[in-house]
Amino acid sequence: MRRECFVVQSTCMNEQERAEEHLRTIRRLMERGTIYRAISAPTALVGGLLSVGASEMWLGGGGATSENPRGFLALWMAVLALTAATNAVILVLGARERKEAVISASMKAALIAIAPAFIAAGGFTLLFAGWPCDPLNELTVTVVWAVCYGLGLLATSHFAPRSLTMLGAAFLAAGLGTMLAFQYGGGFFMRNLDGRTASFFMAGTFGLFHFIYAVCAWPRRRGEPEP
Repeated sequence: MRRECFVVQSTCMNEQERAEEHLRTIRRLMERGTIYRAISAPTALVGGLLSVGASEMWLGGGGATSENPRGFLALWMAVLALTAATNAVILVLGARERKEAVISASMKAALIAIAPAFIAAGGFTLLFAGWPCDPLNELTVTVVWAVCYGLGLLATSHFAPRSLTMLGAAFLAAGLGTMLAFQYGGGFFMRNLDGRTASFFMAGTFGLFHFIYAVCAWPRRRGEPEP
């Protein structure tokens, strides 16, 4: 009987310790909202520039008439890789400046929060690679990217700054809005759908949205109000 009580008591203590650690991690993330905003704004600017540049490259280089969807994927995977590399450099430099570990408990919590949405986007991208080349297929995968990206950002809403949550909501709204437009206005949109549509969508979301976010969330001087 005593042994069973000891086991129950130990289990309760372990659960309480894990809950307290979880709360401490969230508190640290909330207290560092300004740091996360300062880190993500330069990354958003780079991502926006690369997205607009990639869209222009695809359209100007005749990619809109390409019969190989893998070329479309390769271009945007390159944009993702360059943006992620930029963010990694900024994170490392920021951690060194603050004399902290790069992969901290706070970073792990953020990665766990966004992981499901990003994994879903990756799985759908692999599926798209086997589809035939078609303007609707290209637009479909870009809409899924926007929705998953928005959901990933919104998953951090309980500790991220409000500006990042608003960015996630904008991506989610753009993706769902495009889906509804095709559902209820399919005839009109199908008549005007061509190889340029997906690139315009990417430039308008991953390009323009990130530009707006970077301007609004760029680190302010001390004493100036936060966005």
